[in-house]
Amino acid sequence: MNPLTSDICSWLGNAPLCEINAINAGFAVQLHSIKKTTARALDRYWIAISDGKCFVQATLARRLHNLVTNKKITKNSVIAIDGFTCCIIQSKRIFIILDLRVISRKEKRIGNPIPASPPPVAARPGVTSPTLADEALHSDIPDLRCVPVCPTAQGRWICSIKCLDIFMRDWTIRARVTGKSDIRPYHSGGGGWIFTVTLVDESEEIGGVGFNGAVDAIYDKLVPGNVYYISQARMVEAKEKLRAWRRYELRFDKDTKVEKCLEPTSIPINRYNFIPIASLGELQPGSYCDVIGILKDIGPLKKRVCTTIGGTTTNRHINIVDKSQHVVRVTLWEKLAERFLAEELSVVALKTVRVEDFRGKSLEMIHVSAITVSPDIEEARLLRQWYDAVGAKATFHFYPSTWVL
Repeated sequence: MNPLTSDICSWLGNAPLCEINAINAGFAVQLHSIKKTTARALDRYWIAISDGKCFVQATLARRLHNLVTNKKITKNSVIAIDGFTCCIIQSKRIFIILDLRVISRKEKRIGNPIPASPPPVAARPGVTSPTLADEALHSDIPDLRCVPVCPTAQGRWICSIKCLDIFMRDWTIRARVTGKSDIRPYHSGGGGWIFTVTLVDESEEIGGVGFNGAVDAIYDKLVPGNVYYISQARMVEAKEKLRAWRRYELRFDKDTKVEKCLEPTSIPINRYNFIPIASLGELQPGSYCDVIGILKDIGPLKKRVCTTIGGTTTNRHINIVDKSQHVVRVTLWEKLAERFLAEELSVVALKTVRVEDFRGKSLEMIHVSAITVSPDIEEARLLRQWYDAVGAKATFHFYPSTWVL
């Protein structure tokens, strides 16, 4: 029995874009071919998807590349496409596969498929269409447009964060601001001002960065805890020092649009991936993690000389404990250190803190980090119950740095 969705590729290759926009995903196709290309140091996997009669050209979103490198999908695999978008590149349709499920990994070729529509004439002799398309995807050409992914009740088309791709344009996301830094100066490339935010929707979390014009245009509009429609931003590779936490981030500019969402949503208040304090010893310095603990000690506010930019800066150390019966020191900086007013024995949740290893493992709050005192989450309630019943009398293991407050 043919497992492929009948005539889907022929339809995708020839239907009006407004109809493609409205199609429900979940259709089954076969991988007719897989080809890797590299442009500007970025890899991309081009695939041809077939319905047994016709095939169309597509490319995998970067977060799906591991399916190829780990050989979870290969040539002739049958997949169900659960999310996609369509781009027009040099008058040719290119489908970006955003989400898929593997139905069968090892199959024989089904049918003898032909192109769903005639291939375009090459712009330069001797250059194949994948190369042309790859160059187009790496440029800022104005005709790169994405088909929306899903509509809201108000008719606004929304793309989930999980489905964003570095080469998509003209998307809108609906996300909650879960963290927002202060505005701070930067000194490279002529200098200026910068801020960062953390955004989350029902699918995933992503960071955002705004420079100069974006500071003036949207900084005051973004209030932690609120949900916004955000558009006219770009998805870019994150700075190298942050890639241990995230591979990509959003880049805001003066034209980025931010509109508060007034209707109810199911977007979580925050998204945590807590690890036990005892497991910090297994993490490399410079990596990032989320932890939750009881605030055991609060050190004084200190001033120190900053040799990199001159002047002085302030910090504060705190110690937290958890059910793994370990204690770790956390360093707070600048305004966060100055404004920290939590009481000892409060529950604190730390988001995206950096692991350090100077005189023993410790944690450091940086500009993308967030700390929440007495969070209204199940993990906090369970930790409080444990500490009141057991932890207050327990013996704890200390990382060496913990002794220094």
